[in-house]
Amino acid sequence: MEKKYISFDIEASGPTPGKYSMLSLGACVVGDTSTQFYREIKPLNQNHIVSAMRVGAKGLRCLDDLKHNPEFDPESEKFNAKKVLEVLQEKGDEPSKVMQEYADWTRKVTEGFKPVAAAAPIKFDGMFTSWYFDNFYDGNNPFGHTGEDINSMYRGVTGSVQSHIVELGIRGEDLPHNALEDAIIQAEEFEKVLSLLQNK
Repeated sequence: MEKKYISFDIEASGPTPGKYSMLSLGACVVGDTSTQFYREIKPLNQNHIVSAMRVGAKGLRCLDDLKHNPEFDPESEKFNAKKVLEVLQEKGDEPSKVMQEYADWTRKVTEGFKPVAAAAPIKFDGMFTSWYFDNFYDGNNPFGHTGEDINSMYRGVTGSVQSHIVELGIRGEDLPHNALEDAIIQAEEFEKVLSLLQNK
């Protein structure tokens, strides 16, 4: 079956799922980045690492009206990660709802194809989505147990283990750290990698 790639990105309150929470999940179809999915998620608990929260809070839409308050500004010394988690608890979607909707969306946009998750890196983002599918979704993970690491595929194209997709020049100095915006950038990078592969 022909593959259809879904570029996805997550933001989290810490390095591992279960102990820490997935804050947001964004995805789009590689080759059609206007076909998108984005949700912000109620935290599992108050566990967090401040440095992770400073990154994860940068693109949270639920904070858009609060950025004038330094407690919700990830760049501020007064940034308060616990208060960000409280806002997500109030405004975020239930994990079970998010994973059901993500599975339904994935199956709809990949109908007739084999859905393949793609991320950079697949290890971090993939372990969170796999854990959430396993714990908050009654059906099967639509991606199964595999996925493509975009950086690894790019290294295969260049033949160098030192290569990184930043060399493609598509992203700026740093990602926006909104899960959907990051997923779109990764999709554009992956389109370029796939094109390079086809031309080899």
